[in-house]
Amino acid sequence: MDYDEIADAFIRANLIGSPAELHGFLCGEISGREFFSEDFLATTVAGFLDIQPERVEDLGDTLIDLYRFSVDQINSTDFQFSPLLPDDDFSLNERLVSLSEWCQGFLYGLGNVRSSLKKESLGNTAEALNDLVSISNVQLLDERDGGDDDDNEASYIELVEYIRVAVATICGEMSVRDKIDLQALSLDRSHS
Repeated sequence: MDYDEIADAFIRANLIGSPAELHGFLCGEISGREFFSEDFLATTVAGFLDIQPERVEDLGDTLIDLYRFSVDQINSTDFQFSPLLPDDDFSLNERLVSLSEWCQGFLYGLGNVRSSLKKESLGNTAEALNDLVSISNVQLLDERDGGDDDDNEASYIELVEYIRVAVATICGEMSVRDKIDLQALSLDRSHS
C-alpha cells in the first residue's frame, strides 16, 4: 500500500482530505490500542473526515486495506512501520505538508483514544509527543532562498526516520502501560 493508492481512492470517492493525515489518524488510534470492526472503522473515519458515513463507503476496500496495512505495520515484531507519504516525485514542500498532516492525524488519533494521558507519567512518550507536535508545525521552505537541496532532503529523511522511532517508542510504552494497568486491575479485584 502506498500514498498514491490512497490519494487515488480519495479522488475516485470525491473526498477532500489528506491521505497522509488519514494514515496518521489510523496509526494514532492503533498505537493507542484501539481496534475497529469494519463498520465502526467507517463511522470513525467519517467522523474524522467530517463527512457522512455513506461517503466513506465510496473509498471501497481501500480504507479496509489501509487499516489492515496500518495494524500489520504497527504490530509487526520487526516494526516495519513507515508513515505513508508522497514519494520523491513530489516537491519537498509538498512532502513537508504531508509530513505535517501525518503528525497532526497521528496526534489526533492517539489523543482520541488516550484522552487521559498525563505527561508526567509517560517518560519517553512525552518527549516523542512533543516532538511530533513540533513536526506537525513544520515551516515550509522558501524556494526562492536557494538553500542546499541535498541538506534539505537529508533533513526531511531524518524527520521521517525520527517519526518511525517516535511511533515505536509510543507504541512500546503504551503496550507496557496497558499490561501494568491490567495487572493492577487484577490485583484490585483479587483484594476485593
